[in-house]
Order: sequence, then structure tokens, then C-alpha cells
Amino acid sequence: MAKKYLKYGGVRFINNATPEQINSFVNNLSDEERHSLYNVVSILEREGLISLVEGDTTTIDSNMQEFLVPNDEPDFNSRH
Repeated sequence: MAKKYLKYGGVRFINNATPEQINSFVNNLSDEERHSLYNVVSILEREGLISLVEGDTTTIDSNMQEFLVPNDEPDFNSRH
């Protein structure tokens, strides 16, 4: 099974429920409960719908890797 990471946060997680069950659960949360991804993830973990994998995080979006520019290049600041 492919590893899954939260797109905004980089924390690896494992589904303990189907994506449909998770989506349904999230759709039934109040606006206040859905105010942030952190809050939604915390609720999903607390309810046992997902498990977070401690110590396995990523900050690189593989879809964007080709656009990454090292910030230590001499002309980095002149481009941004």
C-alpha cells in the first residue's frame, strides 16, 4: 500500500476507515470543527478513523519537485 501524507502538514497517516466513511464523517462536522486541517485531523485521530505515524513526515510535494529551487544559490534573491 502506498504511503499517505497530509498535503498541508506532511504527517504520514494510515486510514482505519474507508475514504467514503472518512469523507462522510468530515462532512457531518460543524463549521467550527472544520475550521482548520489540524482540528479535523485531530478529531479523525481521536475518533479512530486515522492513525498518525509519529516521526514520519515530509515537506516536499512530489508534484512540485521539478519546480524547487535551492535557496542557497547565489542568484536566488534576484529571482524572487
